[in-house]
Amino acid sequence: MEKRVVWLHTLMLLCMTVLMVRLAALGQGESLAQAAARQSSSLLELGASRGTIYDRRGKPLVNRDWVTSLAVSPTPEGLELLRESLPPDQLADAMEVLRQGRPMVVRSSRWLPPASGEGAVAFQLPVRYGEEQLAVHLLGYLDDSGHGVTGVEKGYDQLLREMGGSVYARYFVDANRSAVEGQATEVVDQRSAPRGGVLLTLDRGIQQATEAAMEEVPKGAAVVMAVESGELLAMVSRPAYDVQRIADSLEDPDSPFFNRALGAYSVGSTFKLCVAAAALEKGISPSLAYQCGGSYQLGEQKYHCHYRYGHGELEMAAALEKSCNPYFINLGMAVGAQEICDMAYAMGFGSPARLAEGVTAAAGELPEAGRMDTGELANLSFGQGGLTATPVQLAQMICTIANGGLSVSPTVYLGTTRDGGNVVRDGEASPQRRVMSEKTAATLREMLVGVVERGSGTHARPDCGGAGGKTATAQTGVYQGEEEVLHGWFAGFYPAEEPQYAVVVLAEGGGEGSELPARTFAAICDGIADRGLAP
Repeated sequence: MEKRVVWLHTLMLLCMTVLMVRLAALGQGESLAQAAARQSSSLLELGASRGTIYDRRGKPLVNRDWVTSLAVSPTPEGLELLRESLPPDQLADAMEVLRQGRPMVVRSSRWLPPASGEGAVAFQLPVRYGEEQLAVHLLGYLDDSGHGVTGVEKGYDQLLREMGGSVYARYFVDANRSAVEGQATEVVDQRSAPRGGVLLTLDRGIQQATEAAMEEVPKGAAVVMAVESGELLAMVSRPAYDVQRIADSLEDPDSPFFNRALGAYSVGSTFKLCVAAAALEKGISPSLAYQCGGSYQLGEQKYHCHYRYGHGELEMAAALEKSCNPYFINLGMAVGAQEICDMAYAMGFGSPARLAEGVTAAAGELPEAGRMDTGELANLSFGQGGLTATPVQLAQMICTIANGGLSVSPTVYLGTTRDGGNVVRDGEASPQRRVMSEKTAATLREMLVGVVERGSGTHARPDCGGAGGKTATAQTGVYQGEEEVLHGWFAGFYPAEEPQYAVVVLAEGGGEGSELPARTFAAICDGIADRGLAP
């Protein structure tokens, strides 16, 4: 009996102990909950950014401008920061929000040094695009959610997003979400690599010079390529669109979103360089003469020269200078379709060029040698018929001639960086192949300098350094009224001695290649020289 009483007493004591511990825990939890209700932290996003796109020298092509992002609460410090930073109308709107007692974020065009304190934060964040944004077609643009839609922005979207992130201001607020006085505001930077990004082969100075020169071309494109490597130093397409007002260009009939530098067009007489190269490689002498009487008769088909009276007797150099179609038809017949097509393919015609992720130049059309009849060969010999090519492919051809006969693989991508300095390169450059002998390349360079000095390309002569190149006026078979639309081209190298740059200009529907395209070529070369980038 006594044992039963002892056990019962012990059990009651144990239950009471458990109950007291539970009540104490509940009391402590309620106290913590009440404290949490009185005060907790809150994050306000100051803004977000993504990785930068740099040129070859590490100069940013985006994220060049900055905006001050202000996070303020209704404290004396916050109110003072607002008064210093905002114009009167914007200040009035901000004050109306602050009367509710809650923190807010506003943007200011004034530059303020980064600062944080009680109820106030100022932080500098990059603006993705500037008012006069360079290389809009190549770089591309973002959608409303911050994803890349076209160009480099699309091709490297995931990488650029990973290198960016958001920046927040951390506040302490009470249960009503009002800022707690006496607590400093903190900046929480969640960006992975604020200076990280993608490096392109573009040169900002050369891009600026090319865009300035192309302002005279309503529709067309221009590319500048490094002769030795095939790296794109500038790429311009006209007309451009305003990257900050995308919707304004959606219905534009001139297709401003189309990157004409990557599109395929009829190239006309620029292709005569390929025919001449194939002829010289076959052993045909540059002194081969032909009597131009104003046309070339092939069966029942007559192919006219642009100079209907005829050029008389010409050798290869003079035929290039005067851009004589009958001479090159005769030369093409002597060379043969297979040799011409083999040379064209080795130079890059007929193959797409992947310049970077999301940036690919079209393959164009290169006729099959085995399916060509003599009429098609005649058209191909002066760059007409089914042949089409891109400005990038013509620049490849010029590079091969200018660098002594070696192929180049065009590219616009250098690598990535996480700190804005050290570059991580992806893969290795494609090995160069010999396309033509050094002797053939030297002969063609001399002929192209003659085109600029004495022939159809005199308007392409720069102020200093000389140049070599070829004009073209390409027929399209498209008519506006009774007039055929003609594409004007100039493709050449600069300077004349030890060329460094291949420059190609297309004026879509721009008429004679010896006029606007040639003058634009000269302006690009002069712009390069003015920036100290030419010898």
